[in-house]
Amino acid sequence: MPTARGWLVGVTGLIVGIIGRALGAVPVEQVGFALIALVGIAVAIVRLGRHDLEVTRRVAPERAASGAPITVTIDVLNRGRGPAPMMLLEDRLPRGLGGRSRFALSGIEPGGTRSSPYELRPARRGRYRVGPLEMSFIDPFALASTRALAASEAEFLVYPSHEELALPRDLGERRSVAASAMRQPTGATGEEFYTLREYHDGDDLRRIHWPSTAKRRKYMIRQEETPWHTRATVLIDDRSAPYESSPEASFERAVEAAASLIDLYHRSGYSYRLVGAHSPGLPSSKGTDAHRRCLDLLATLPAGPSWRDRRTETGPAVAQADPLLVRMASLESATTPEGALVVVTGTPSTELAVACSRARRRFRQVAVVCFPAHRFGTHPTKARWDGEKATQSAVVLMVRSGVKAMVLGPGEPLQRAWSSSASSRGTGGGDPAWAQKPELV
Repeated sequence: MPTARGWLVGVTGLIVGIIGRALGAVPVEQVGFALIALVGIAVAIVRLGRHDLEVTRRVAPERAASGAPITVTIDVLNRGRGPAPMMLLEDRLPRGLGGRSRFALSGIEPGGTRSSPYELRPARRGRYRVGPLEMSFIDPFALASTRALAASEAEFLVYPSHEELALPRDLGERRSVAASAMRQPTGATGEEFYTLREYHDGDDLRRIHWPSTAKRRKYMIRQEETPWHTRATVLIDDRSAPYESSPEASFERAVEAAASLIDLYHRSGYSYRLVGAHSPGLPSSKGTDAHRRCLDLLATLPAGPSWRDRRTETGPAVAQADPLLVRMASLESATTPEGALVVVTGTPSTELAVACSRARRRFRQVAVVCFPAHRFGTHPTKARWDGEKATQSAVVLMVRSGVKAMVLGPGEPLQRAWSSSASSRGTGGGDPAWAQKPELV
């Protein structure tokens, strides 16, 4: 189809031809006819060319960390017998990355190729789609053009940013895979004989130690020891309630913290799994493939509805349990001991503190990383004071039971809090900057 310039030239040629015919000026009439013919030739060039173009798009890498460069390359191959005219390529970009990418390619000879790369730097995690790619042919005088869909959409994932953490020190030494196989006396079937204890209702009768029973004249049970497996569980609270009005800040920091923990256990040789309050997560595994699948999940993990929101939607007659507490109960009920449990949440609750305290019976180390919503949002002063008071109450309960608790605000790196908590039972959780000011009451 003619461009705006082509329509202007064609109309001008028509008017000049009419004026030349009316005045009997043959040269003027020929000029008008030439202008109209020029527009027709331009349309024929862009529509009837013997070129056959194959367009492909390459995205490298298909998975990248937030802020890392991603290169999108458009390759055009002319498989036809004739040269291709100049073309304009327009690639639709994801929201927040510029809208569209436009560039021009000169004519391509038969069998020739052209490549045009451009770079993207997504600042936030997520699944991004590039395209579709539209290609417009245009003649050398820009009198005619034609538009066609050249390539469909392409996807790439942007992982949340993460910090490099270190395993907590145990007995003054950096824990390694070999050193982490610590042993715990349990009632489960273990590897070696550990000690004797009296029989209790429900014990396995096959583990009665008969020589000691005959000597002491009461049933004695062999209690064996089982290893603390080098396994870790990262539980991210994907409910919207703990993050309230600041999911863009508080929840994103929680996702980044979960990615940092996954990276830590991956580098340390642990078997690890990632679960959420709503999301079933991924089973325990290890290696590069497990690391990639966990980061894939974190790249697109949304903040789901809170359990209170669901109960309101279904009506007051249907009471639903808090999904985070349900998930904690399922983790606690398993029988295999694990090395670590790390819960990443927004504003902690006393119910979560109690659940984490109970989880210490199965997990050798339990830690909670909190990003309270009142530290990230624009709450009134009194609301911030109340939020900090509630946070401190929950953290005190956790610390008293031996759970490591870290409370972070905007701009506070997880690496520093994680390192400082490794040498202590926990942190106080309070920050004087957020506490209530007596002089303002």
